[in-house]
Amino acid sequence: MDKIKIAVSYIFYPMAMGHWFLRALKRRKDVELWTVGPYTGDFIPWNYGMRVSRNYLEEPNMPLDPSTIQMSPSPNILKNQIPWKPDLFLIIDAGWCFSARPEAEIVAHIQTDPHVLKPRYALPKSYSDFAFCMQKPYMEEGEIYLPYGYDPKIYFPEKKEKEFDGCLIGLHYPQRDSLVSNLRSAGYKIHYSIGEIFDENRILYNKSRLALSWSTLLDLPARVWEGMGMGLPVVTNRVPDLDNFFTEGLDYIGFENLREGIAKTRWALENYDACLEIGKSVHVKVRENHTWDKRVEQILKDVKLI
Repeated sequence: MDKIKIAVSYIFYPMAMGHWFLRALKRRKDVELWTVGPYTGDFIPWNYGMRVSRNYLEEPNMPLDPSTIQMSPSPNILKNQIPWKPDLFLIIDAGWCFSARPEAEIVAHIQTDPHVLKPRYALPKSYSDFAFCMQKPYMEEGEIYLPYGYDPKIYFPEKKEKEFDGCLIGLHYPQRDSLVSNLRSAGYKIHYSIGEIFDENRILYNKSRLALSWSTLLDLPARVWEGMGMGLPVVTNRVPDLDNFFTEGLDYIGFENLREGIAKTRWALENYDACLEIGKSVHVKVRENHTWDKRVEQILKDVKLI
């Protein structure tokens, strides 16, 4: 059987949305891959720049200098580099793309961060055959909805002794700072950090009773899907995409503001047995329907390659 030949481009940070797509694509036996993009080694620009574990580095077939992150290079740099003409060129765009259409039968553009980068997506959208948007509130006419998901090989339930009442790993925005500081002042033990990725991230969440989230805009963050993938009760602020998939009270515990966030977290911990059932139930739902493998399958179906 001839394999589907797919070229993938994105910024090769140690932790990038593109990694999740790549991991899922590698699990498919019907796909042959080739990759290109700026490669930063173990550096990631979170928290004004930091180094993270080198255990999970993914170097592309054609690594570009990190300085190219600040530009959109010509696809001419790909000449004689790709071993075959791609059936699909998948541009996974978290702020970097080519200046013009790369050679391929089909070019698909994935807007990973439309909540912050929407204006920058006009160029790659103009030369792509398909435009996928990962946040429904920011979709425009003609775009295809492709929500975030989770990797079941990284995020899964583990039996760990509970050391924390709640866990939130990610950028430290003011509203998250306020939620954590108020919960800590009330006597709750909250793990709040940035930089733990993949296995280290999963272990810390599995050592926690609750997975906490507070979206900075209208986006439904990947950590919500990941928390559900680990079978944890998720306490999150309400965003529009949630109700497309989940029911509050049955699948997650929702809040609107700081005061309600504190109250709902307290309620979840005081009614923990009931919340555990929420975590177990929603885990089945996301495991069946919301993995990155499912998202890749959707892409291949939408572009009519399967």
